[in-house]
Amino acid sequence: MPLTRPLVAVATLLGVLTSSCAPASSLPGAAGPVPGASGTLVLMGTTDVHGWLLPFDYYTGAETTNGLSRLVPQIDSIRAANAGRTVLLDSGDLLQGNPLNFVHSSVAPGTMHPVALAMNELGYDAAALGNHEFNYGLDHLHTVVEQAAFPFLSANIFRHGTNEHAYMASTIMEREIGGSTVRIGVTSVTPPGVHLWDRNHVEGVLEFRDIISSVRPVVADLRARGAHVVVIAAHSGLEGSSYDVEATGLAPENEMAALARAVPGIDVIFLGHTHRELADTTIAGTLILQAKNWAASLAVAEIDLVADGGGRWKVTSRRGSIRTPAPGAGSARLETVLASAHQRTMDYVGRVIGQSTAEWSARTARVEDTPILDLINEVQRSVTGSDLSAASAFTLTARLPSGPITVADVAGLYVYDNTLKAVRLSGEQLRAYLEKSAEYYLPCPEARCARVTNPAIPGYNFDVVSGVDYTLDISRPVGQRVVQLERDGRPVSPTDSFTLAVNNYRASGAGGFNMIAEAPVVYDRGEGIRELLIREIERRGRISPEAFHIRNWRIVPAGLTERALEEQTTTAATSVSHAGHTRAADGVKRLRVLGTNDFHGHLGPTRPGFAGGREVGGSAALSGYFARERENWNGPTV
Repeated sequence: MPLTRPLVAVATLLGVLTSSCAPASSLPGAAGPVPGASGTLVLMGTTDVHGWLLPFDYYTGAETTNGLSRLVPQIDSIRAANAGRTVLLDSGDLLQGNPLNFVHSSVAPGTMHPVALAMNELGYDAAALGNHEFNYGLDHLHTVVEQAAFPFLSANIFRHGTNEHAYMASTIMEREIGGSTVRIGVTSVTPPGVHLWDRNHVEGVLEFRDIISSVRPVVADLRARGAHVVVIAAHSGLEGSSYDVEATGLAPENEMAALARAVPGIDVIFLGHTHRELADTTIAGTLILQAKNWAASLAVAEIDLVADGGGRWKVTSRRGSIRTPAPGAGSARLETVLASAHQRTMDYVGRVIGQSTAEWSARTARVEDTPILDLINEVQRSVTGSDLSAASAFTLTARLPSGPITVADVAGLYVYDNTLKAVRLSGEQLRAYLEKSAEYYLPCPEARCARVTNPAIPGYNFDVVSGVDYTLDISRPVGQRVVQLERDGRPVSPTDSFTLAVNNYRASGAGGFNMIAEAPVVYDRGEGIRELLIREIERRGRISPEAFHIRNWRIVPAGLTERALEEQTTTAATSVSHAGHTRAADGVKRLRVLGTNDFHGHLGPTRPGFAGGREVGGSAALSGYFARERENWNGPTV
């Protein structure tokens, strides 16, 4: 697919930004600040919004405490207090993640995208391209890029086989402090894992290269072009990769800690991708912070600047903070702008598609065979004509109600916009697949262990396979858990051949399932699995759990599954819900414990070398921190 559309968009934006991207000496008023001038630049960042523009959960129909609208009063307040000295950025993953995005990519794609509408209304200055921006294909992405009044950036995406950036690598914007111009250079990065996760959209078209080697020349270029402050809106976390770097040959996924150490000249990094929250940390003099996903908080970086004797701005200190929405506060103007998009989405999710004779639940789907996953697997097998099918419980709170079933109910069960594929694999690969899935459970020899489930492995990486009968003995060592594997009463041999229906994410080998990453694809029509589930329920009209439930797998020893369920219930009690806040299970009490150590008599703030000259710590700062934590925590604090 040619990249004429994004390159046209880039060319247009470059034309608009020419004056701000020129060398410092050629810029209007580039004489520099008056020596001794000083002031504070305020940078604001959101990330991983995933379509949460409004404080509304389309799965449950309930109002929420998160959503971009909830952050607008904070943004407006910061701008009012720092007129002409603010920048608003986003670190990516905007275009996928809830029904609002799905409707405007697949159901009503010809309309102005609500993400572009909202961000244009709020005056965003730039945004990173996150990995989920590519989920609906390049044409969809390029349409939104053209609709946006701000640039989408990435320093490490190149046109295939060239050294040309496929999208804008950076931009420079100007602000005024004390009557003098400050130039802020901004760049972004995208996880190289897009090669895996959206291979069908980007293969042969785009290359997602190593983050550090891609960013280094871009930062140097920003400084050469006169940037006084350099900021990265990164769709990347501090460290680690969800895929095997050696097996896939891809560059690491989360590289910001290493980047801060390896590349000089970066003042601030706004993290993304990992759905964490980080208020204020410093690595090699670079301030690093991260807002909570789903627009649940706003990250704010304050940069103090002083003009030196040579007429250059110098950063003297940096500090970060997290701002959360005030209870009940929202933006009437943003909700008005998005009213049509919201109603369009409500009409879609509220549609009744069938009836159920009983309630279905995913609560036990990771410890025993359940009808709710059998439903997904049966639809995948029947559509592809495959021998086998694999699926996982994305969330243990998923359910289908007794009585009327709506699109929203199915969207709550299948929350990702995955498409259906089928691959051919051997009996040996099938066994390896099941062993990989079993790694969700920790080794528990003789059924004696402190913990059963592995907290380092997301629950959605525990796949269950239909079409074969198997037993996992989780008391055995990793790689030796599949103690029974049969098809039609016959043991599966390493040379047997099967077709396996899976989602596109898993077919890429994501989650560490490298054994099928290069498996021959025998079915791929780009069909959304959620839509296939909706279609099947509509076709049947009335469904019942017993019509789908076939017990074909089990975990032993039984006592360990009971403990695993207890652990999963506790984890679910403190996990993030669709609404972006934590929910507590019945009977579960939550306590926050805060601690200090090694004061060594230092009750006042200090200026350690790693903090870039700013004051950190001290009893007064801790007192304020503890007060904020107690205020924001809905429960007892020790």
